[in-house]
Amino acid sequence: MFRYSIILLVIVSFSFKAYSQASVTAQAFAEVISALTATETSQLNFGKFSPEVQGGQVIVTPDGIRTTSGSVILSGGIANSGIFYITGAPDAAFSIQLPSGPAVLVHQKSSKTMLVSNWVSYPQAGNGTGILANGQQFVYLGATLNVGSMIDNPVGLYSGAFNLTFAYN
Repeated sequence: MFRYSIILLVIVSFSFKAYSQASVTAQAFAEVISALTATETSQLNFGKFSPEVQGGQVIVTPDGIRTTSGSVILSGGIANSGIFYITGAPDAAFSIQLPSGPAVLVHQKSSKTMLVSNWVSYPQAGNGTGILANGQQFVYLGATLNVGSMIDNPVGLYSGAFNLTFAYN
């Protein structure tokens, strides 16, 4: 009799394990948001100046203030920060990545160059530093133009390009 009760106990315990499961139907969600776009609305412009004997720097801040160092003398003309219009999903955070190195501006009639460095933006560069309030935000860019002497940087127009990256967080 004792042998049968052990077998019955084993059969009963196996039958309970088979019924100790539960299943549920679950939900999954996804939301597609609008693509992040960036448009240059104003080019970074260091304006008109003369490097004089030694050269130096022309600095444009994100709020468009222009100053110099060295023997550089400012002249009239337009100088302004670069301005970029960013659009995307309302209230989304986005990153601003400034150029990783200097940009080269090349004289239109010779091979003479000037370097643009010390990039700075408002909002600050970094991850999640920009917020698309109502799906839009302006980003303002400033930098420093390193200018040589009149021999190194003769009279004329200099231009070049650089890359900025804007991305959702």
